[in-house]
Amino acid sequence: MFRALLALLILSLGVLCAVCWSASERAIHPRLHGYKWSLATYPDLAPREVHFRTRDGVMLEGRVFSGVKPALIVLSHGYGDTQDQTLPIAHFLHEAGYGVFTYNMRSRGHSGGFAVSLGALEQNDLISAVDFLRQNPAIRAAAIGAWGISLGGATSILAAASDPRIAAVVDDSGFSDAPNVISTAFEHFIHLPAFPFAPLTVWISQERLGADINGVRPMDVVSRISPRPVFFIHCLGDTLVPPDNTERTFTRAAEPRQVWFVPGGAHAQAHTIRRAEYEQRVVAFFNHWLIEAGK
Repeated sequence: MFRALLALLILSLGVLCAVCWSASERAIHPRLHGYKWSLATYPDLAPREVHFRTRDGVMLEGRVFSGVKPALIVLSHGYGDTQDQTLPIAHFLHEAGYGVFTYNMRSRGHSGGFAVSLGALEQNDLISAVDFLRQNPAIRAAAIGAWGISLGGATSILAAASDPRIAAVVDDSGFSDAPNVISTAFEHFIHLPAFPFAPLTVWISQERLGADINGVRPMDVVSRISPRPVFFIHCLGDTLVPPDNTERTFTRAAEPRQVWFVPGGAHAQAHTIRRAEYEQRVVAFFNHWLIEAGK
């Protein structure tokens, strides 16, 4: 009986480890998403393709869209996405006169890097993008803003909290803390209970990455952005990154701050379902804080 129980325990542990290793592989190497649009969809956008190196030596690719206003907005894409995801945002910001910079985070598109780290390393990708923009004499922007969606939103909060060169932030559908959103995503995608699978998956991922995923907690650092402004956007119908993520982060943010909870909508769908209002609100936010406030 003892041997049978021991064998069952060993088998169960083996299955647990196998499931969590597989989940870890999916987490740090997500499949690339496709889009209904491309650069060809927006012929008025004529980007300059660039490459820049992060502070930890990873080569990333990006695009510079020149504008007429003395401000530039850096757009950060979501988890499993590429800079092409942000083209509709780049389009309306460019129409509003802004310079725009998009980039592929590490392990996305043709950028270097081993894996996706849920913001642990991506925040340095964004800070390194700001390094590149500030050091490039051809790019003259008096102010730099950040817009990010999902992982890009969380990344924008993390980066702005430690880099005062980012003058204003729009966080669309970002998560409040990685452990929480990992638990939600585990049940959503893997269809298994978060415990004990999610904690072991995170531990395996951290060991493979050499990065602290558990320490990725935008809600813990968002107050450091003040007195610079943050605008939070979240769909109330989001089940992947539920809107209580933004509630937690917004509650801990200091002034100036604002939030727009969009009725209905799935994850990161605010621009899709409320396009005109979304564009008006985001442009008004950046106009006020990057242009008018700087006069």
